[in-house]
Amino acid sequence: MDTPLEKITFAVVDLETTGLSAQRDTVVEVAAVKLKNGIIGESFQSLVHTSFIPFPATQVHGIDADMVRDAPRLGAVRDDFLRFVQDCVLVGHNIKHFDMRFLTALFSVPEGRVCVDTLRLSRALFSRERSHSLISVAQRMGMGNQNFHRALDDATVTARIFVELLKAGKPEFKILKDIVAW
Repeated sequence: MDTPLEKITFAVVDLETTGLSAQRDTVVEVAAVKLKNGIIGESFQSLVHTSFIPFPATQVHGIDADMVRDAPRLGAVRDDFLRFVQDCVLVGHNIKHFDMRFLTALFSVPEGRVCVDTLRLSRALFSRERSHSLISVAQRMGMGNQNFHRALDDATVTARIFVELLKAGKPEFKILKDIVAW
């Protein structure tokens, strides 16, 4: 927790799912981008096989059953994803209340794994702003029209937002515990 931020490799994560419950629903797409010293590096993205995607979920992310029919099964994707994010600090927009629930339930990520939530950082740094949704924060930061609700696109824009939030929080943000607290 006392590691300087410039020595940390972050993995900015996003999931697309069939619903909101990690107990009843499943992941249909997972992505992560690595970030170190403000520079986006390698990325990981995979659709995940499932036999049914409810229409309301498809309306959100545009992923339907035909798109995931030949995708790898969850176990294979899980193993590849865990190798990719190994030794990284996880970051995500609303990661503590959404993504981590699915990562814990379906990907065997330990419940207490250190993660950084850009939603919480945005609320702390820009408390007067009304909305802190990913779309709202991206628009406020001049990140224009993105392809929201696809995992790799959301992970990439979240990484860009994270870099800007770290800049906005300086000089207070120096070590990991400075940003995990939110």
